[in-house]
Amino acid sequence: MRQAQLQRVWTEFMLNSDSISRQRASSDHAFEPSQPQQPRYLDTAYLFDQIIDHSGANKTTFKQRIYINENNYVPGGPIYLFNSGETPASPAYLSAGEPYTLAKATNGLLVIMEHRYYGQSYPVRDMSGPSMRYLTVDNALEDIAYFIRNAAAFIKDAVGVEISPSSKWVATGGSYSATLAVWARKRYPELIHTAYASSAPVLAEPDFYQYDQVVGRVLPCAQDIADAIAVLDEILDSRNRTLIDRWKRAFGLQVLNDADFAGALTDQLSTTVQYYMPPAKGSSRQDSIEQLCSWFKTPNIPLQNMADMTAAYIRENNINPLAAYSSESGATNYALYQDGRAWFYQTCTQFGFWQSAPKPPLRRLRSKYVTSEWQSKPCAAFFGSDVTGIPDTQALNSEFGGLFPRVSRVVFVNGLHDPWSELSVGINASVSRKTSESGKNVIITMPLASHVADFYFATTRTDFGVDIARKSILEAMQIFLSQD
Repeated sequence: MRQAQLQRVWTEFMLNSDSISRQRASSDHAFEPSQPQQPRYLDTAYLFDQIIDHSGANKTTFKQRIYINENNYVPGGPIYLFNSGETPASPAYLSAGEPYTLAKATNGLLVIMEHRYYGQSYPVRDMSGPSMRYLTVDNALEDIAYFIRNAAAFIKDAVGVEISPSSKWVATGGSYSATLAVWARKRYPELIHTAYASSAPVLAEPDFYQYDQVVGRVLPCAQDIADAIAVLDEILDSRNRTLIDRWKRAFGLQVLNDADFAGALTDQLSTTVQYYMPPAKGSSRQDSIEQLCSWFKTPNIPLQNMADMTAAYIRENNINPLAAYSSESGATNYALYQDGRAWFYQTCTQFGFWQSAPKPPLRRLRSKYVTSEWQSKPCAAFFGSDVTGIPDTQALNSEFGGLFPRVSRVVFVNGLHDPWSELSVGINASVSRKTSESGKNVIITMPLASHVADFYFATTRTDFGVDIARKSILEAMQIFLSQD
């Protein structure tokens, strides 16, 4: 399943960045009475009783994982709430990443909330179609609001800290969780004072062809790739089985049907650009974009170059093509703990985000067979005939405003190398920081950075704008927190 492959890459990227350790200390560590008390280890998962269906009849509860860092909190300081979105909640973010940095700089308390249906926070016993019905944006937003309304007692019971009534709540997030932060600020202005949104795709888009266009702008070998794809489509159009199967073997994708074969070729391009980080100065690490484009140095054989590149990528990353790229792989696996399956359901029902091939005369780096219809077709196989794969994007865009969200006191941050920036606020900002037209939000752009670069980098980098962006984020947050 292509969606599961994207989710795997995203989850590993968020949890395995160079700046974040995944090592956990024991929560049962005991201190000798004669020693001074030290801050507790920040690896304890607290369980919050969250309502299963806020707007429906099922008002029973499930256990939602919560992590808390109260070590920097001064009464009256802000409370940063990071809903982990489409990844499991990780205690690593209690001591690294931009939410932690902001909390430390502003005497704040940091709370990480695990999104329902991800990690270990499940309101159901399986992930069959009927069981997925409680996975909605409305319920996810209400989870945030319900927690805030009950946070004082929960936090005191969990870590022994009384939060001040004057403490202001800040919703934060990266990627989808950043979108939730913006929408939570919009829906609950009485609860959430301000928000920080890194790479937030606030426009729900069923035919997301712009993704491919950003990839094309970033890759210097884009025309070579476009030439290769044009030849490939001619081969697929020919219906010549001998020729098609020969090229599938050259790519290492002979086990896939024709459409899934065409779709699989987007993986390496998307991963390289979406998670691009230039090597640090003095580093021996090769630039990932230069490495990808080095495959196209041999002229006049673009399709063979792409086949060699893809076959090496699959081999070196130990990718199982059927598991990773077959559009219906895992359709009848209803077991829990499948983050990719949960995200696929959300795209099928509410977001779309189908990364399709641009139509002529636009240049395209993916096959014309990679359509939104092809990507949405498996929805019914996974979740039942009621889930058609035609998401209700209009409802979300109507309520929250799409690219022009009707909010205030939000810090929007995007890297212009990020394909998702096309669905975010401020993609056309001409300077690194500016106030939005309403004068009520701050927009920050990083020309050489990609997806959520400001959110997870803990090391100081001066070569592609992350350090400048972080200074601007803190300045904006301090201004917003000073306002009533």
